[in-house]
Amino acid sequence: MDRIELMALIANEFVKGAASTIVVNKSADTSMNKGRGANTNPFMGRVWIEKTYSGYVMGTDYQNSIENTAERMGNTDADANLKSVWHKPILGELGEWFSTDKRTESKIYLKLQRNAKQVGWKTTETYYVDGHVATADELAALSVWLKKKNHTQSSTQTEMGIDAEHEQHFILPQLETIVSIKQGEKEIKPIELLEEVYAMAYAE
Repeated sequence: MDRIELMALIANEFVKGAASTIVVNKSADTSMNKGRGANTNPFMGRVWIEKTYSGYVMGTDYQNSIENTAERMGNTDADANLKSVWHKPILGELGEWFSTDKRTESKIYLKLQRNAKQVGWKTTETYYVDGHVATADELAALSVWLKKKNHTQSSTQTEMGIDAEHEQHFILPQLETIVSIKQGEKEIKPIELLEEVYAMAYAE
């Protein structure tokens, strides 16, 4: 199964806008400071992060979503200026489900969304060092190198009259990093399906 077939499977099998659980596993290198010289980060290339997004929804359009939210809050002339956004919907019907990068259009991202008032959502993280779940001591040492996260409300949404309580939050995990997508009893494991294709291609 190639990426296009996998994308179509996800869009066809899952209900658009229904609460889902998505598990993502990726290298932590981009989340850490590298350091330099004698103070070089010893964890580079050794740490993976498994993130679980529970209660998020798929199959929503970023621009339509925030414009509709702004209208519900009284901005009857809502028009989102998205020129600075680094991603864009892929062409066709799958555009509500997936985006690609504007620069190369070589990467595919699944669109996830939740809002502050949505009941039941949560995000959990598990760190792995050298293939095992990080110990308390490893987490303490690792925390020194992790980049600080300071959430600020979206300037686009603020300008459109959307307050923090109603802000829409969007996550875009790359397709190749998604371990599983689950909605009720239905589950698809993207990494496994893609790895089967890569393994067959390599064997040929």
